[in-house]
Amino acid sequence: MNTNLSAAATFVFLIVPSLTVAQPPGAARLQTVLRTLDADSDQSLSTGEVLEATQRLLSLDSNGDGALSLEEMGGPAPIRGMIRQQYVIRALDADGDLSVSADELGRASLSLARLDRNGDWNLSREELKTPPPPDGGGRRMNEYRSEIVGDILPGNDPRAFDAYTLVHDGATPVQNANRIYLTDMNGEIVHEWEPGPYHPEGSVAYLLENGLLLRTVSSHDWMHREHYPVGTAGTVQLLDWDSNVVWEYEMDVPGRHVIHHDVDYMPNGNILAIAYTAYSREEVHAMGWDGMFPATAETIWLDKVVEFEPNLDDGSTEIVWQWNTWDHLVQDKFPERANYGDVESEVGKIDINYLREGYVLFNRGQMNHINSVDYNPELDQIVLSSAIYGEIWFIDHSTTMTEAAGDSGGYHGRGGDLIYRWGNPLTTKSGSLDDATIYWQHDTGWITDGLPGEGNILVYNNGTNRNLDGDFEMLGMDFENSYSDLLEIRFPVRATGRYDTRRKPEIVWSWNADASEDYFSPFMSGWDRLPNGNTILSLIHI
Repeated sequence: MNTNLSAAATFVFLIVPSLTVAQPPGAARLQTVLRTLDADSDQSLSTGEVLEATQRLLSLDSNGDGALSLEEMGGPAPIRGMIRQQYVIRALDADGDLSVSADELGRASLSLARLDRNGDWNLSREELKTPPPPDGGGRRMNEYRSEIVGDILPGNDPRAFDAYTLVHDGATPVQNANRIYLTDMNGEIVHEWEPGPYHPEGSVAYLLENGLLLRTVSSHDWMHREHYPVGTAGTVQLLDWDSNVVWEYEMDVPGRHVIHHDVDYMPNGNILAIAYTAYSREEVHAMGWDGMFPATAETIWLDKVVEFEPNLDDGSTEIVWQWNTWDHLVQDKFPERANYGDVESEVGKIDINYLREGYVLFNRGQMNHINSVDYNPELDQIVLSSAIYGEIWFIDHSTTMTEAAGDSGGYHGRGGDLIYRWGNPLTTKSGSLDDATIYWQHDTGWITDGLPGEGNILVYNNGTNRNLDGDFEMLGMDFENSYSDLLEIRFPVRATGRYDTRRKPEIVWSWNADASEDYFSPFMSGWDRLPNGNTILSLIHI
């Protein structure tokens, strides 16, 4: 994921609490909704209790508006992540905004009935328990903090750049969530945007130079995450300072395609977004996939990049350009199938059979897991971060949409094939995983013009699967042998914008490349280069 910087503010996103659970004030109120529904206090719901759900819940409606706010369900806001863990609330709150509207309240009985897995018209204690995520995760990320803690607040260190910080709390059903706000140098909140729909894991928010807030949110049924890979949002919005949605576009069809992870605001006002596209196993087999990993997934998701042209006057949207990984595949296993070729020599193509067991976190049929997108107007190029391939991909934006689907045309003459890639030679069979430089990386993007290091690429190198010596059988979150670092890279770009393949990229600055900080953030996280040359980063702390 990728961060924009304006003259007025410094931005940090994906601030994720540590994996400890502290008891916040009001924790006893967490079961307010369930206690209200469970008239006989037997920790299960009978048919009668389910049918009376709307009437019983209306007793919590203290202001008489026919809906239930977060506070009426057992808030306050600082423990919203723990409220979100209540499976009953997740059933009632179809849009995930941590409130139950009048319409949702009217459908309460039908919503609860969806939890009846054995069809006996009752909800047992087990059926009311939040199930683990389909990907097998589920560790809690709910640490309550009422104030910023640390040895030195930013405002007390003269080396810190004096600015505001945009904090975006992303969400999963087990994380604190749905907050986007500006803080000053002392950590005081100076402005907050209304949350609206929920912000799933992998969602982003950027404050633009024109004062609008660009963010991704989700309106899909968040209880049915099995229809989506990790990081899916589905909806991109522009908000004004007062939280009014001035433009919105939804690309969210369950089991077909969905916007995920990152967006980027272009100088012409267009918006780039990453999206998953779903294919059947049979379709991907025909394209040369060996079917090995992910072996159990029924739906296979490949990535694409879509450019939207938003019309802020009438709210309409036109897709003016797109690029699909599906159009640029290669495989060397099946001569009779599509995309047969030489993986090592056809370096502009993407090996459809690269993925191997144990190399991917949170995989649910994903082939690429592109997690950040950034546009360079001077080069008219897009840089993508594929965490699964452990690579940075550069593509030519000067192509037409037709050229982007082929391998010719555009300024570089290669259509939509990768014009440069870096990070992991194993993807082109020119080296081993042990020769790689980046592992499960996030937030790859150019340093903005006018800032120290302008034109270089910064990447948050999480380090997952580092030091495996080519062994794919380990999961990769190895806290003993891995570490995270931040890399600033100067790529061999000629004045013409073309890449000199005879020269190697140069790491011109790094943080923790020697692992001296004993620091490992296995997934998510991000960075931003500041006008005074400092670099700010966010992390998931475990």
